[in-house]
Amino acid sequence: MGHKVEYVVKQIAGPTKAEMRLIFFDEKQCELHVVANSDPRTAWKLEEIGHAKKALAVCNGGYFNPSGDFGPSGLEIAEGTRSDKFIAGQWVGGLMVKQGKSSLVWSHEFQDATDITEFVQCSPWLVSEGRVWPVPPSKKLEPRNNRTFIMTDAEGRWAIGTCKRTGLLELAHILVTPGIISEMKVNRALNLDGGPSTGLWCRNEAGAVQFEKPGWAVRNAIMVVPRDSK
Repeated sequence: MGHKVEYVVKQIAGPTKAEMRLIFFDEKQCELHVVANSDPRTAWKLEEIGHAKKALAVCNGGYFNPSGDFGPSGLEIAEGTRSDKFIAGQWVGGLMVKQGKSSLVWSHEFQDATDITEFVQCSPWLVSEGRVWPVPPSKKLEPRNNRTFIMTDAEGRWAIGTCKRTGLLELAHILVTPGIISEMKVNRALNLDGGPSTGLWCRNEAGAVQFEKPGWAVRNAIMVVPRDSK
C-alpha cells in the first residue's frame, strides 16, 4: 500500500471463529486524522473521505446519536474543529493526536489542551498494558457483533481494524493471543463504534480498493494519512 502500510486479513479458527481485517502502519510514515460529518443527509462515505483527503485507509470512529441530532457521544476534535465535551467514565478512552503525536489515553489520563488537533472518545477498552481489560459486566449474554477497533504497541506501530461476528471479550483475547497479531505486540486497544457503523476502506499503490461498507452514515471517521501528504 506504500508508506509501509500493510493490509492483512486474518481468519480466526477454533471456538472463536472470526474474520479480521487490519491496516498496520508506522507513525514515522503516517499520521491519524479525524473527519466529522455534521448531517447524515450529506455525510461523506468512507471511500469519499479516503479519496478527498488522499488517505491510505479510513475506518468509522466513535459513538454518535443516529436518530437525533447526529452529534458525537463525547468530545470530538476533527482536524482542529471541536464538538461536544469529554465525558469521563471508568471504561472510557480516546484516540488523541497532540502536536502530531498519536496516543490512546484513558479517561483519567486525559487533559484537554489547545494543541490537541484530533480526538475521538469511545469505549470500552479491550487491551491495556498488554493485558485483556475486562469489558463492563452485563447480566445478558454478550452479543457477537461486527466490531471496529484501534490499537498500538506504544512504540510507534499502530493498526485500525474490524472483526466480524465476535464479542468484545472474545476480541480482546484474540488481540493478545500469541501468534495471531504477529505484526506487532498489542499494548493498548480501544473499541470503536460497531454493529451497523463498522466500516473499513483502504487502497494500495495501484489504486485497488478494499472496502467494508457501514450500514448507515457515521458521524466521524479515522484516517491513516501519509506524513508527506501536506
